[in-house]
Amino acid sequence: MKNWIYLILIISCFSCKGQEKKCSDFKTGKFKYVLKNRPELIIRTDSTQIEINPITKVEAHSSIEWKSECEYVLTYETILNYPEDASHMIGQKIHVKIISTDSNGYKVHATSPRIDNILEFAIAE
Repeated sequence: MKNWIYLILIISCFSCKGQEKKCSDFKTGKFKYVLKNRPELIIRTDSTQIEINPITKVEAHSSIEWKSECEYVLTYETILNYPEDASHMIGQKIHVKIISTDSNGYKVHATSPRIDNILEFAIAE
């Protein structure tokens, strides 16, 4: 019985080791939130990101500064079509760390003075 436990532990360790984050796969492209109540489309280049809500037509344009392979900082540059004055958002930063990836998308930990959330994104068609 003891041998089986050791065998399971060893196999578990090897399978964890093989789950490597490939953050560079998500540095550019089109993505969407996994949550149903978040219809925004995200279009990202290596230095910019546009988040577009297809229902409200609000667009948030941000610059991206990559701190490492899996970490970046988004800075709001322009917000278009917002129903109220959004000038207080301009210049605000969101620190983002990619915490896991798979072939369908990735999960991040996003923090700023206003948020501290785990968010999940899928590759958009």
